[in-house]
Amino acid sequence: MSSPNQLAPFLGSVPAGTLLLFTLIVSLFLIFAGRNVVKILAFLVVGVIGASVGATLVSHYFSTSGNLGILLGVVGGFFLGGAIGMLLVEVGVGLAMGYAGYLLATTFVSGTTIPLVVGFVFFIIGVVLYNKILGVVTALAGGFLFYDVLLVYGIDPILSTVIAAVLTLAGIWAQEGFHRRVAPPPASAAATAP
Repeated sequence: MSSPNQLAPFLGSVPAGTLLLFTLIVSLFLIFAGRNVVKILAFLVVGVIGASVGATLVSHYFSTSGNLGILLGVVGGFFLGGAIGMLLVEVGVGLAMGYAGYLLATTFVSGTTIPLVVGFVFFIIGVVLYNKILGVVTALAGGFLFYDVLLVYGIDPILSTVIAAVLTLAGIWAQEGFHRRVAPPPASAAATAP
């Protein structure tokens, strides 16, 4: 059973080189620094969506406001959308976990009921354990993106899997290793040491 390429729908509408380069960069950021950049990415991505919605609403409902109104709609929508994106990162981690659980279940079970239940359980786990698994989830999401980029470049699926898995494991180690540094002893304990 082969997994569908998640980039395929976009290849006809966006220049392939630009999309692949952007996706490659985002995947590497997610793999190695996802814990640190996920809120920034959420702010930017949802902010751009909010800017688009703000411009559309202003141009539709306040058509007499002109370019200034559209500019205010874009700026206001960007910041409002960005704030919503940062607040919903936990839900995004839950969705990523739920989708991964659903895909995993569909490879072993035919039908939709059991995969949906598994996906829902993984979603709940993702939301509840958000802070503890953020580095792992972002590294895995980046690894899946990296795998798709390698496939689009025509690299063998087995080799793509090995490369993406090695980079993902290195990213998990890097994110979790840097996140869990040993704290220095308190000043009072250092003063009493011989």
